[in-house]
Amino acid sequence: MEVIEVGAGEFTFSAPQTVQAGRVTLRLTNYGQEPHHAQLIRLNDGVSYDQFATALMEKGEAAVPALATLVGGVGAVSENGSADVTADLTPGTYVLACFVPSADGQPHFAKGMMKPLVVTGQAMLASPPESSDTFTMADFTFEMPDSLPAGPATYRVVNAGEQPHELNLLKLEPGKTLADVQAWEAAPSGPPPHQAMGGINGISPGGEGYMELNLPPGDYIAVCKIPDPASGEAHSHLGMIKGFTVR
Repeated sequence: MEVIEVGAGEFTFSAPQTVQAGRVTLRLTNYGQEPHHAQLIRLNDGVSYDQFATALMEKGEAAVPALATLVGGVGAVSENGSADVTADLTPGTYVLACFVPSADGQPHFAKGMMKPLVVTGQAMLASPPESSDTFTMADFTFEMPDSLPAGPATYRVVNAGEQPHELNLLKLEPGKTLADVQAWEAAPSGPPPHQAMGGINGISPGGEGYMELNLPPGDYIAVCKIPDPASGEAHSHLGMIKGFTVR
């Protein structure tokens, strides 16, 4: 299986310009000082990168559903972090984008962290990765175990909801709780009470992907921060946030 190396920094991606269609592993390494993720977006046929980039700058995430499909990508990783996600890519024009906000509230894509990726050729048939379990995302819950084993593991993630969802993973600092994370995100001040450990980024309804984890023991949170189009509230505020342990 082809591994696509993606480097992230402030505020740019390093990645190939073209990729062979088929099942690929996207490996994100964060060389920056802020958390970064690599949202993978497939543009609808006939939509150009410039058209999409202009709409995204004007309307933010609300521009995506009419122009593109979310096909996963690597969830946010903190400084010096790295994580893998596997996805099936059909031929077409894709975009790598980082929606993580800086301290000033601006999303990283608005600072230039967006890059086209062209997928070419005919997709090669490949067996799906061996997965330890299937996690289901819905409106607005995660169906996943309360405890996961430490060390390497691959998990299939399915979006059974009617909205796009993501499953990002945060490792709590010692002594910190879910309430600390919620308080910090409401009013960021000082170091965060967690480390971003990857996971899988936004997937449109009916889609799926595989996240390849290597988690150390500790207390974690699974979270979806994609906004609800009706209320504007992040899905985490609507119940899509779950604590779990790694042993």
